[in-house]
Amino acid sequence: MVMQASTTSSPALTEPGFRDDTPGCLPVPRVGVPVHANVTVQGRLAALAQRNGAEQPFALAMAGFPGGTLELKQARAVIDHQAAEASLARLALAYLNHEEAGAVPPPEQTRVIAEALRQFEQIGGACARLELTGPVSLALQVVDDHERPLAYDLPLREALCQHTILRANWYFNQLKGVPGLPMVCFDEPFLDALSSPLCPLDWEAGTDMLMRTLGELPPTRALCVAGVPNWAAVLALPAEVVFFDAYEHSAGLIQAASAVAGYLDRGGMLGWGIVPHDEHALGHENAATLVQRFELTVAYLSAAGGINANKIYASALISTSGRLCHLPSDRAAYAAQLCAEVATKLRSVHFLEATTST
Repeated sequence: MVMQASTTSSPALTEPGFRDDTPGCLPVPRVGVPVHANVTVQGRLAALAQRNGAEQPFALAMAGFPGGTLELKQARAVIDHQAAEASLARLALAYLNHEEAGAVPPPEQTRVIAEALRQFEQIGGACARLELTGPVSLALQVVDDHERPLAYDLPLREALCQHTILRANWYFNQLKGVPGLPMVCFDEPFLDALSSPLCPLDWEAGTDMLMRTLGELPPTRALCVAGVPNWAAVLALPAEVVFFDAYEHSAGLIQAASAVAGYLDRGGMLGWGIVPHDEHALGHENAATLVQRFELTVAYLSAAGGINANKIYASALISTSGRLCHLPSDRAAYAAQLCAEVATKLRSVHFLEATTST
């Protein structure tokens, strides 16, 4: 079954509930922070830890896909084409009927999520965030039994979209079971590959997959991108928050300043990954150097897009440039602590209670 493409090009965003409590420049590290560190450095915008194999974004997204075999150490999945085809009609029917039971994760994943939510409740967070690998990266990363990425196979690609939508909604409803605002984030580490002529998907096909997937998930929705994506396409998607690598790849955002202005006008927020997730770079930075780096980028973006700098600060979240699960626990905790220190300095100097207009 082929899902219908959305015709919406510039969706109006539903503002996330944490806007009601002056979110500008709050610390929001990506997943991978040890649970014990959440209490002091993440507070009410805490992410689930997602440090281990069964709870990492790739496993949470792909476990239980028809005909699939996970190889978690390699972050890889292989789909048996014949076994998958036998279940595609059942998956399509579940999708049409909005039956989230059609994509309930296997017991291993449900157990780790239940434990993560229990830990989240203990730290008293008010916004539970969970990351799943997004449909575009899955289509490029997951292969069939002939080692061909699913992106080349339209029926399997569509099944992947349907599975991702059902799975994401199931997780969203689990997050609703704890106090606070739920947020599901799609991590798209390979999104910038769509610019390559060798990629089996182009930007139109890739953003169509994301438009449909995000469009069928309730707010609050977030997208995590890496490298240098097509910012005009990304910021037109129905995501309340877009996390990006601001440590190494902020120049592309500045070049798309007009698209950024429109996104902020519609209530969108940017998760600035100004704290590096690379262990070597992390050892050479401190809060003062990162604040200076961030302020300089904001100044350039403000000038390029005619955007009031206060509006950029008020619509910013301070994050890490990528997930932290690959780092040793102490270094992941340090990266989260840097997010908190940078956020504290920025909020004390720049953040205004009322967001000014452009």
